[in-house]
Amino acid sequence: MTPSTPESRTALTDLIQTVARLRAPGGCSWDRAQTHQSLRQYLIEEAYEVLDVLDQIESPESLRNEKIRGAFREELGDLLMQVVLHSEMASETGAFDLLEVAATLNDKLIRRHPHVFGDAGARAANSSEETAFQAWEKQKAKEKASNPTASVLDGVPRNLPALQKASRVIEKVTKVGFQWNDMSGPLAKMEEELAEVKAEIVALEALTQAPAPHPEAQAQIATQRQKLAGEMGDLLFTVSNLAYLMKINPEDALRSTLGRFDSRFRHVERRLKEAGKTPEQSDLAEMDRYWDEAKALERERSKT
Repeated sequence: MTPSTPESRTALTDLIQTVARLRAPGGCSWDRAQTHQSLRQYLIEEAYEVLDVLDQIESPESLRNEKIRGAFREELGDLLMQVVLHSEMASETGAFDLLEVAATLNDKLIRRHPHVFGDAGARAANSSEETAFQAWEKQKAKEKASNPTASVLDGVPRNLPALQKASRVIEKVTKVGFQWNDMSGPLAKMEEELAEVKAEIVALEALTQAPAPHPEAQAQIATQRQKLAGEMGDLLFTVSNLAYLMKINPEDALRSTLGRFDSRFRHVERRLKEAGKTPEQSDLAEMDRYWDEAKALERERSKT
């Protein structure tokens, strides 16, 4: 752990003072105009920009790369700016400031880590990763015990991306025993949900392919789309549960797939451009050939 130094403490103090100056009369008009609600999108965007850098960090050695190291430091700073700015805005109303945010976090960390900050016996008894996690969960449960409306699902942000939220919900209910005993159950559930999705697609196609649908039929189509959306949601949740049981993060898995798709489709565009074409001027068969070419190149690169 890097020890705190007078210089690092000064840097944090300087940052707080800089943000306060930006928000003060005569400061930056944009910063002064912001509210907690107007900043919502930037908090999300900055968090995802950090994730973009994290995708490049395969091991601690990755941070030896100056470009990755610099990008990581900068994006963490941009995310920290959101915390500092929200804290400054709260301070202006007399609610709390950044130091109180830090103190609250510090108190919670100490309270929920009795295996670290407790007596020597507690530290020895909770030395493994699993027992340390159990101690954290036990302390959280103790804090919630006095709340009559507390739920196992408390603490899952409503606005999380859907796949990530599914993972957190599944994780929480699994801890209290609401989970299949083996893989036969979730695999059968996936087949069941997939069959229901197929059935709803067939029903929707039957409605949309009918000649000259009248207004009443249009309402039936809209209802059928809603039913299909519900079944697709059930299927996605079931796949998320399978991912959880296989210790795979579905959000990360899909992000990885999207990364491969991006790379392959850009290859398709490059090859079409070499032939003097755009995707609109091509057809699926030609694009599929270049797509397979991109996959073959990926396999070759993976061998090196």
